[in-house]
Amino acid sequence: MSLKPIIIQNFFRSGGSYLYDIFNTNPDIMGFYEPFHASLASKERIQKQKDNFNNLKEKLNHPNKEFYFQNFQDDEFILKFNSEKFQRFIFLLKRNDSEDCKNYLEYLINRSKTKNKIPLFKINRLYLNPDIINSISSSKIFIYRDPIETFWSNIKLNRLKPFYYSIAYHWKEKIEPFREIYDFVMKNKINPIEIINNKFNFKNEEQLNLHYSVFIFFWIKGLEVNLKYDFLNIYYNDLENKEYQNEISNKLKGLTSISFNFNNFKILNNPIYKVVPKINEEIKNLIIKRIDTNKIKEELNKRRFDVNFKEIFELF
Repeated sequence: MSLKPIIIQNFFRSGGSYLYDIFNTNPDIMGFYEPFHASLASKERIQKQKDNFNNLKEKLNHPNKEFYFQNFQDDEFILKFNSEKFQRFIFLLKRNDSEDCKNYLEYLINRSKTKNKIPLFKINRLYLNPDIINSISSSKIFIYRDPIETFWSNIKLNRLKPFYYSIAYHWKEKIEPFREIYDFVMKNKINPIEIINNKFNFKNEEQLNLHYSVFIFFWIKGLEVNLKYDFLNIYYNDLENKEYQNEISNKLKGLTSISFNFNNFKILNNPIYKVVPKINEEIKNLIIKRIDTNKIKEELNKRRFDVNFKEIFELF
């Protein structure tokens, strides 16, 4: 049996948990879910997540049958690594700890191999750092999702707080192009997303469009850097199509030697996904100026997209 690692690279709320859970039902696999998660810096936080696992996965619509951090528990090396540097917990375009991150993943790989298991990773906190993943000898998968659905799902998850945290950090460290995004946020006085009467509240339509514009820059920048590498790309929404399901099942079998089916795949039809914000003209211009869209266009042209993508395609 080959013990070649499997790495799923994705953005927040893009279908990575679904794909991970299918792999993780295989008894020959040892899963490492979000190895750069902030909770892994503390035994207390891990225990809290474990105690609240069923409620949390229901809230997030996760299929995970195994506790998220089942295979991270009681390991001092993991705790030490994840508590040392704050930068590891945010989206960071340029970093000086890439070698540390690689060594950490290799440590987890070796742990699973001592148990004669195939290491499986689901990672979204390296969305802007696929070079680290590419440096690991492994079967690599990149899964992405319709940006409108991803946007609204992220608002439900975290009200976009990680992205604004990351933007502020990039501005402080003078890292472009997110430094320019920070200037855009400040200039337009983008307000934090609030919850009022159990509903997400935007001051007005303009504020909604501004939040979406910041988000879409992250989304597209991530596509740019990930599509540079020879990963197996999967468009989550297209898995509704049986022909595409069969195509991806065959590719996954060829890549990992693990048999697969998507018989239980189902897209959540949330009415909010029909609300399509507009991309600010300044952000459009910044995307054209700062992002090489040729490879993105090549990949997206292979997929079936609905009207949600019309405005994005106009940028290319």
